[in-house]
Amino acid sequence: MASVSIPRPKASKPENKAFVVALSVLQLTVVVIVWLAALVPAALAALAVILWKAARPTVRGKFPPA
Repeated sequence: MASVSIPRPKASKPENKAFVVALSVLQLTVVVIVWLAALVPAALAALAVILWKAARPTVRGKFPPA
């Protein structure tokens, strides 16, 4: 029976720490931008509804009943 030799993988180079930090900061920035893009319109819509509901009774009170 012939033995099959499996070639050992080459040693991987250590990653550049500055590159890893820069990539992590970039990923975090993208995540924050995506969250803000989703949350800001929803927050503005909720604020508009709150302001609308708060202003409605004052507008109704100014007009006499029909």
